[in-house]
Amino acid sequence: MSTKMNKIKKVAIYSRKSRPDETDEVLQRQLAVLLDICSKNNWEYDVFQEVGSSQDINPELNKMLAKLQDFHYDAVVTTEQSRLGRNDVVIAQVKHVLATYGVKLITPTQTLDLATQEGTLYSDMQTLVDKQEYLNTRKRLIRGKRQSAKTGNWVGGRTPVGYKYDSVSKRLVPNEYAPVIERIFRLYLLGKSTTNIAEQFELEGVFTPQGFKWDKARIAVVLANPAYKGTAVYGKTKVSKISRKPSGAPRQFKTTEEEQIIIDDAHQSIVSPEDWERVRLIRESRNSKPPSARIGKVIFTGLIKCSLCGRIQSFQRRKGKELRITSCQTRHYKEDGSYTVCENKGVRLDKFEKLFYFQFEGFVNALKQHLDDIKNYIPIGEVINRADEKVSIEKAIKSKGQEIKRVQKGFQMGGYTDEEFTQAIKEIRNQITQLEQELEGLNNKSQIEEINELEDSVSKLRAILEGNTKMCKSDINALLRKHIDYIEYTRIGDHKAEVEIKVHYKGRETLS
Repeated sequence: MSTKMNKIKKVAIYSRKSRPDETDEVLQRQLAVLLDICSKNNWEYDVFQEVGSSQDINPELNKMLAKLQDFHYDAVVTTEQSRLGRNDVVIAQVKHVLATYGVKLITPTQTLDLATQEGTLYSDMQTLVDKQEYLNTRKRLIRGKRQSAKTGNWVGGRTPVGYKYDSVSKRLVPNEYAPVIERIFRLYLLGKSTTNIAEQFELEGVFTPQGFKWDKARIAVVLANPAYKGTAVYGKTKVSKISRKPSGAPRQFKTTEEEQIIIDDAHQSIVSPEDWERVRLIRESRNSKPPSARIGKVIFTGLIKCSLCGRIQSFQRRKGKELRITSCQTRHYKEDGSYTVCENKGVRLDKFEKLFYFQFEGFVNALKQHLDDIKNYIPIGEVINRADEKVSIEKAIKSKGQEIKRVQKGFQMGGYTDEEFTQAIKEIRNQITQLEQELEGLNNKSQIEEINELEDSVSKLRAILEGNTKMCKSDINALLRKHIDYIEYTRIGDHKAEVEIKVHYKGRETLS
């Protein structure tokens, strides 16, 4: 026995899996070899054994490093240097500790003293060899996975809910949760939205296998997964060789269908391919609808403008419930190509409504006074200006034309039955005809008719303010557009910032 080995009394044995495909049997064989070395040299030892990926700084390794720094061991015994981790950062950390505290590194074939120049040089060379071996192994694994995927085997990662992985056939097999998945598709085909299904499951107490609620996001993932029609897809993402996240990890990008391996009838389906395709078409049709159609008409649609950039503000529903005015996303570009985003922040719609109605009440009162003046003092021959209303109706006619195109697109994508499509187009054209008749009749209205119409508007606006209107949201929006040009909206600062608005009325002075 050499002098170096005689100085060693107590060692740390480190053993771990370096690849996911290594079995526990392989790990035990490694440990047996290391124990045999210790036995032959009469060394005391502690065992640090774990299972982890080759890129992790594992907890057992951290425990061992801490004890090395307290001078518990004279050496670390492992099957090969690469078992300490192929991540460059981990290797550098371990080698630094071994060299600083004079701890030897022992494998079945060699003993390295990293405190010496010779030991450090040999270890660095071994690290390069290990890294090259790792890259070659990784290439072989990827090549093997792609070849396995081409035969229809499941190598697509996490097993989808409703299936279990059969390690013998290497295929997916429906499990006891498959009926829930089938029901999600069936309810969606019956016209339910992802939000409706989530609400129904919550009422019924239906949870995921992990015990979580079925929210609309989880349901959307199920509906979009081709595995449920029996299709196996491999290579949905690829790792960038250039772009990295702030953490240093490489970014992942979605691949095109041409880059993916797609095998139909790879395993037993839970829903038929025909039903899955019908669901896909319906999802595309619903997603092609404008935001106002998806969240429901908002009475302020098209009326609220950003005070900083003039952009029309949109709306979103947070977590399926709370309706908000969205933050302005307008980009202001600089000469060097960089940009800043508009500072105007969003707010809950109910907070905006309180401020708006407080100001709008003054306008309605002024409009009522204007109506009284017309009745009592304006000569009967004086005509009320209808230009603004004409512009509003012309815009509405144009909007209905765009709505017809959206319905036609939805029909082509399978979002409407023949009967639903015919009925929808008929209703829109009837609305266009009605608007055209209103436009034509504007030039022929008598003074009395105009006064009666204004009186009707005041009455409806008063009902809106008092909260007892029976009008639908679309009609309320049309009524507001009749009197309001736009609402200037400002909210700058943090979450405590207050909202400021300025309402611009048609044909009248701005009230703020």
